[in-house]
Amino acid sequence: MSPKCERCDGPLVPVEYGMPIDDTPYRRHERREIYYTGGCMGPPAPWWCWSCERFADPEPRPSRSMTVEGYQLSLLNDMRGVSPSLPELPAPYDDPPEALAEEAAAWRSPDLLKIKDMAVILGEPVSGGPSLHRFALPLWPDFWLEHKSMNNGFWVEPESMEGVGDYVVDKRFVRRSGEPMRSADDMRPWSVLRTEAEAFFGWEPTRHPNMYYHVVPFELGGRPMEAYFVHDLLVQVSEPSES
Repeated sequence: MSPKCERCDGPLVPVEYGMPIDDTPYRRHERREIYYTGGCMGPPAPWWCWSCERFADPEPRPSRSMTVEGYQLSLLNDMRGVSPSLPELPAPYDDPPEALAEEAAAWRSPDLLKIKDMAVILGEPVSGGPSLHRFALPLWPDFWLEHKSMNNGFWVEPESMEGVGDYVVDKRFVRRSGEPMRSADDMRPWSVLRTEAEAFFGWEPTRHPNMYYHVVPFELGGRPMEAYFVHDLLVQVSEPSES
């Protein structure tokens, strides 16, 4: 059964490649332009309401059955992909049960997450500015995880996307409390942000700020070192690998 429109309670038509699958009603709307919303040009709105002439996505993303623990484990998995050695973790993250591991994988679904649905699970975010939403996570009390959102693409009419919700397109850690780094001794995992290290050491700003991880070569006490950041949070400092 197709879902119902949240605005008019009418039936929704599936969307593929940015266009409604059933174009029979479209022939009665010859003057109506429906812009492309597939791929990278717009949010993943999989339904269209002909009565309201608008895209719709009533499905929660993520599912309301997901948890804060599952989301935190998904972030830890991002970090493990760059740095296998992480700070000592509390239960259940040190040995996650199978169900939690499966949930963490589901958080990395290719479907974009929606801020309004994440807020049901993670708690209401704090605004960090236009289209910036900051969530507090228990594993990182000194930092917010800031999510950047979009509510429509370049080729989508804003009124046709009204009510669909903001989609997450990027995330990074930002400082919530505590002092920014004041000495090289502060270069400890989960203690320093990439922007803080850049300011302290005088590094050139990255040319790729939207990458989810960065490896920055630098010198510490005259020794060549590498700093690994995931979502802009330091996760490892080590000597350069031979490879």
